[in-house]
Amino acid sequence: MIKLVNDKSLFGKVQAVVYTIEFQKRGLPQAHICIFLHPGSKIHNPKDVDKFISAEIPNKDSDPDLYKLVYDHMIHGPCGDANPKCTCMVNKKCSKNFPKIFNDEMTVDSQGFSVYKRRDNGQYVVKSDIMMDNRSVVPYNHTLLKKFQAHVNVEWCNQDGYIKYLFKYINKGPDRATISLVQNNNGDNEDTNSDEIKAFYDCRYVSACEAAWRIFAFDVHYRLPSVTRLAFPLPGEQQVIYGANVDIKDILNKTTNASSMFMGLFECNKNNYLAKSLTYSEFPTKFVWKNQLRKWEPRLRVLQLVEFMPFHQHSTRLTI
Repeated sequence: MIKLVNDKSLFGKVQAVVYTIEFQKRGLPQAHICIFLHPGSKIHNPKDVDKFISAEIPNKDSDPDLYKLVYDHMIHGPCGDANPKCTCMVNKKCSKNFPKIFNDEMTVDSQGFSVYKRRDNGQYVVKSDIMMDNRSVVPYNHTLLKKFQAHVNVEWCNQDGYIKYLFKYINKGPDRATISLVQNNNGDNEDTNSDEIKAFYDCRYVSACEAAWRIFAFDVHYRLPSVTRLAFPLPGEQQVIYGANVDIKDILNKTTNASSMFMGLFECNKNNYLAKSLTYSEFPTKFVWKNQLRKWEPRLRVLQLVEFMPFHQHSTRLTI
């Protein structure tokens, strides 16, 4: 999917991609993907959203394959009064705010949320003997739905709240479960000598699907382009990580701990003319930080470019 979106520019020229894989309690994985489009490809007009996102049931006669996919994967519910026991129901109301309202064209409400086009055109599907129309359709993209034939919800992120919702999955950590280990030989379910400290453990929940995913070394977090975090520690104030049983004198006398990414920048500027032409934020584009050596070294593609560059271009580059 990333190749289709990024290399083939399904939504336009892509500037950055971030995704994370979440494993639910049932073990089913789902991907939360946030795509940042290039300024020249950004969608500024809500009406242009209809080119990429649809929230309507297609015509069964003109496109039966797409109709079947929407029926199988992109219909929410039934819930509400038709099915009050649905898992999405909270306080007798759908937590996903389904069914939506009919809308003749794509708009943005007063709170900045997208209100997709859902026309009352008579299209419907029947699930669990309940007739459901466009108000129960989860927004999707025609190409992605036909390509992957799975539940692929596509939304237009036009406010910070959407991006915050997606990025929280990257930093929230793994799912955890609280379990109780009880030894009872009396044949009943009552435990009179319960020790809460010994019985309860904060454990990480790893399903079989997640275990297989990690055994095959598939990406759980992904971002393009890569990001280097630059720190600004003053001399002698950089962070040092060491073991609990290591002598503190050995740590203080270790020469590699005296160098940081920020101080290594100045050391690199002493002997490298290319480094002098770069700011600190531009430095990772031409140099890579070697953590074991505690110093910056030119990237391989930069060395190859300089090696085959004519002499007059070398001179011009050095004068920048």
